[in-house]
Amino acid sequence: MSRNGYFGVKNSHIALCTDTEKFTYEDPVHIAGTVEIKLDASVESADSYADNDTWLSSQKDNGGSGTLSVYDIENVTTRKLIADILGYELDANGRMLLSADKDPVPFAYMCEQPGSAYGKRKCLLMCKAKKPSTDAKTQEDKPEITQIDIAFEWKAVTLPNGWRGSGYNDYVGTKTYEDFFSKVDTALVASTTTSGTGA
Repeated sequence: MSRNGYFGVKNSHIALCTDTEKFTYEDPVHIAGTVEIKLDASVESADSYADNDTWLSSQKDNGGSGTLSVYDIENVTTRKLIADILGYELDANGRMLLSADKDPVPFAYMCEQPGSAYGKRKCLLMCKAKKPSTDAKTQEDKPEITQIDIAFEWKAVTLPNGWRGSGYNDYVGTKTYEDFFSKVDTALVASTTTSGTGA
């Protein structure tokens, strides 16, 4: 029996959503310098009682919220992508304009967690970012690199084929793992059988 454990995070990708009804996306773009990713799912449970027992029990997946922490963006292409998801703009000189009236572009977020035996890759289909927070402080004896914390929320969606959910995970050993970051897969169909390796 092989043992596995996940550690760290890398390979953050963002794919802008160009149509939120048909779920079409641009090609995923790699975001270098991922420091940390925090993801907190939001699931509401409700129970009703009768005859001295639980009569009905239900759960609702409301998506969740998270924070993507990255080091400052130097690449102009990546800076434009970050501006899009934050509702900012770039001017002709490559400066980021902290626009007040532009809506953030929804996006899919993808990343990878290496494993001791089997790696895992994750995609959240429908995310929306909030304005970022940044801490900047004077230099002391120990240097500290400034990072950007981008808070975002994701929600469960219903795809055109009827499947409902918030995203998908992929694992080393599946047919789709190697090409995971090439596109956002919206042809998701549940199966009664499981193939591949991982947990």
